[in-house]
Amino acid sequence: MKLPAPKIIDPASVPVLRWGIIGPGNIAETFVDSSQKHTKQEFHAVGSRTPGRAQAFADKFKIPKTYDNYQDLVADPDLDAIYIASYPADHHAHSLLALNAGKHILVEKPITYLPEHAKEIFDVAKSKGLLAMEAMWTRYLPQSTILQQLLKGGSLGDSQLFTAAFCTDNRAVDRLWEKGGGGIIFDMGIYPIAMAQQFMGNPVKIIAQGKVRADGMDEESYVVMEYANGSRANITMSGISSLPIEASCSFEKGLVKIAEPFLAPSAISVRDKEFYFSEDSWKDDTGITGHEGLSYQATAFAKYVGEGLLESPVHSSADVVANIEVAQEICRQIGASVF
Repeated sequence: MKLPAPKIIDPASVPVLRWGIIGPGNIAETFVDSSQKHTKQEFHAVGSRTPGRAQAFADKFKIPKTYDNYQDLVADPDLDAIYIASYPADHHAHSLLALNAGKHILVEKPITYLPEHAKEIFDVAKSKGLLAMEAMWTRYLPQSTILQQLLKGGSLGDSQLFTAAFCTDNRAVDRLWEKGGGGIIFDMGIYPIAMAQQFMGNPVKIIAQGKVRADGMDEESYVVMEYANGSRANITMSGISSLPIEASCSFEKGLVKIAEPFLAPSAISVRDKEFYFSEDSWKDDTGITGHEGLSYQATAFAKYVGEGLLESPVHSSADVVANIEVAQEICRQIGASVF
């Protein structure tokens, strides 16, 4: 079985949007840096309620405008889109603020903690003719475009068994352990949850065990999911232990493996199911490495805006809501309370 070639959007082929930034923290720095290096997108304004923070961010990335509140930022008539990188607990309010100001939004994952809040964001966006997109950057990587073609082609047959782990000792990342700031299931685990969905669809049964701190923040989870066709998924997520960050899925007629780290630009292979197997592989040699892969979603977002799309064709609003529901159910079963 042969792999198709990746479908990479030419950054010069999409509209140049004028962006504003809500929440100039670490992930926003990475997003802006990678987008400035690898896309044609322009960043015109940044806002922060912390004195001096917006200006420091603007100075670093040569952004011309700063705001000390988000209301004035989203009201800026020179902006087309807002990248929302505040704490997850604030995403709902900040998304509605930007949408009601007539701006398209790209919202860091998870878009919200609650499915009803995510639904409201998407409904408001569509009612106003705006694009609201969760920044699930893995869906826009070159290897994901190969995977999408494989799955759409149907040559692999039905899915059987998926396994993935995202386990990294992140005890030094304070935000992950703050109420409303992350949580391992929602911040890290949302990647294997979304990857399982990409391969398998949405589960009909979830069984979860895990470790939870006294304050309700989750540390580690072990999850089995079952699907309508009888297939299964096993995912492990941990913020206190480290394991290879790999993802694989067995199908009736083959096996697909995404090399570690599966959530970033890496490699993809497809093989037969023999013990001494033969395989075809593609390795990312674009030169866009690590979290610079965030730039792909910026280009895709601009393309969708230019086409007048109201949701991502590779990560729909229904997909986003379903993944939040899965994360919420895992938290419920292990007794976690993260916001």
